[in-house]
Amino acid sequence: MEKRMKETTRVAKPAPQAAHPAAQKPADRFIASMTITFDMWHDGTGYDLDALRAVPPGERARIEHILISHQPRDWRDVEALAQIDSPHARMAIEEALNHRDPKVRREAAKYAGDKIDPAEREALLLKSLKTCRPFDGLTEALDEVEKCHPPSVIDAMLRGLLDREGDIAVHFAAMLLFLHGKAKEPFDWDHRPFFLRFNTEDRAERKAVFRELCETIGTDATRYLRS
Repeated sequence: MEKRMKETTRVAKPAPQAAHPAAQKPADRFIASMTITFDMWHDGTGYDLDALRAVPPGERARIEHILISHQPRDWRDVEALAQIDSPHARMAIEEALNHRDPKVRREAAKYAGDKIDPAEREALLLKSLKTCRPFDGLTEALDEVEKCHPPSVIDAMLRGLLDREGDIAVHFAAMLLFLHGKAKEPFDWDHRPFFLRFNTEDRAERKAVFRELCETIGTDATRYLRS
C-alpha cells in the first residue's frame, strides 16, 4: 500500500521547453522570420531586420544565398538584400527592378532608382494597369502612376475607365481627377459618389459618366468612345 502511494505521488518531469526566440542565433531568427504569417501579410511587415543586422559577417553569405534564391520573389527579400548591401545583393536588387510583381519593383526602386530604364518602367506599368486587381497589384500600380504618368499611362487609364471592371474603374477615375488637379488627393472622398458611378455593368451609364469625367479634366471623350 505504501509503495503504491509513493508511485501515485510521483511528479512527472516537465517537458523540455523550446529556446526563447531571443536565445536563438540571429541567423536562425532571421530565417524563421521569412515564413510569412497572416499578420505580416495583412500589416505589410518585413522580415526581422534587427536579427539580420546581428548576423556575424561570416554567416551573411548563407543568408544572402537564401534571399537571392527565394522564390517566389517577395518585396521583403529586396528590403533584406539592401540591408546586406553586397555586390551580389545589389545585382539582385537591380534585377528586381524589372520583376513582374509591382510590389517587388517598387521596393527595388527605393534602393536602385537610378538604375531604372524609363522605357521598361513605363512598359511594366502599362501591363500592370491592364492586369491589376484589388489586393493583387492595384494599389501598387496606382502608387507608381502617382509618380510616373506619361501620356501613355494617362491614355491606358482612360481606356480602363471603359474597359476594366467597375471596382477598378472607380480607382482609375479617382487618380485621373487627382493628376489633372481636380481632386485634393489620389482618392478624394469628397468626390466618392462620382467615382462610384463607374462601378456599373451598364455600358450606357459607364459611357455617360466617362463623358463627364473627360469634360472635367479637359479630354476629348469621342476618341475613346468610338474605338
